Amino acid sequence: MQHGPWGPNDSVDEQTASPWGSRSDGQHVAAAGEPLTTAGGPGAVWGPTPGPAAAPARATPCQLGWGGARGIAQLSVVNLVLKILTLGIYGFWGKTELRQRIWSAVRVDGEPLEYTGTGRELMTGFMIVFGVVIVPFIAVSLFSAFFASAAVQGAVQAASYAVFALLYGIGAHRAQRYRLARTRWRGIRMRQAGSSWYYGWTYLWTLALMPVTLGWIAPWRTTHLQRLLAKNMSFGTRRFRFTASSGPLYVRFAILWIGTAVIAVVALSVIGRQATAIAQAGHIRIPDDATKLTLGITVVVTLAVAYLCYGVVAAWYRARVINHFAAHTHFETARFEGSASAAGLIWLAVSNALIVLGTVGVLLPLAQARSTRYLVEHLAIVGDVDLASIRQPPDDAMTRGEGLAQAFDLDAF
Repeated sequence: MQHGPWGPNDSVDEQTASPWGSRSDGQHVAAAGEPLTTAGGPGAVWGPTPGPAAAPARATPCQLGWGGARGIAQLSVVNLVLKILTLGIYGFWGKTELRQRIWSAVRVDGEPLEYTGTGRELMTGFMIVFGVVIVPFIAVSLFSAFFASAAVQGAVQAASYAVFALLYGIGAHRAQRYRLARTRWRGIRMRQAGSSWYYGWTYLWTLALMPVTLGWIAPWRTTHLQRLLAKNMSFGTRRFRFTASSGPLYVRFAILWIGTAVIAVVALSVIGRQATAIAQAGHIRIPDDATKLTLGITVVVTLAVAYLCYGVVAAWYRARVINHFAAHTHFETARFEGSASAAGLIWLAVSNALIVLGTVGVLLPLAQARSTRYLVEHLAIVGDVDLASIRQPPDDAMTRGEGLAQAFDLDAF
């Protein structure tokens, strides 16, 4: 869901049953399929008919549900075949159907999410970006390569990196905006407000500070970017709140930073010793193919082990980020609760890699569905929400999909 459960105060009506869980006082909560009425006049979201005054409901955890996204493997094969036969055009419609299946597998209070985007919107967005961004960029790059001096070429390349980083951030924000605008639950859509350009600019200047701070800005940067998204997220007319600070992330990040440095030094040392031994032997004789093969195997194995060790430490940090952000993402009086673990994230990454590599990328959609399932099954909602007070938000009037996100391969699905 880069995109996700955090995405993004009013008081709770104690006479209205919570959509997030059963009332602790034993009162009946309307289930899916039961008659519902609209409270609060035209435009109000569906909600159970308020009953007699009762004691306040006690907030209880409510696990988000995964109803199962069936047929993803078969859909992946069919989409690939049709994409090849249509020279890639069907990919927009294939992606739409995949999202519809994954969205419908996510259940909140037993009811599925709904994705209402279309393949035409995705194709329109991509074509506009292709004509406005990609084609001019290719033209400028070719012109500088053939007709400009070395100094101009260097300037163009530096400017390209900055522009790409800016557009990457803009694309991430617009992708979130589009997907939320096309996400509904009980007929009420979600919404992402805020400026895509401001988000892109923030993404750019915080990225520029990464080498200056030797990476130590990363937890603050991640938290700040998440806040820009979460505080402007809403379901219906009710906004999410995000109260996380980056401080609690720095202990694990310090371990990640130090661990990464140690892993890099050890890996380079092993490779360097092997290369030095071969270079010294070269003064006596020309290294044979077996010696070169030994060096190659040493490099590959060392890098593989280093990457595995890094993955373990990074997963430990990432689990902390997920759970920390969840605990500080609020919707009215409710909040999320995360239970992601390093072991779970490592297994998910390894198994998904085996699925994707083993099928040469054909079952990538299955890996994406498994990642969504993991997040959903390790999130819970704690607290009550006055569902009857939520109304439909203004229409964003978006008529095209996240073209920049597709151009930069930002798609979560």
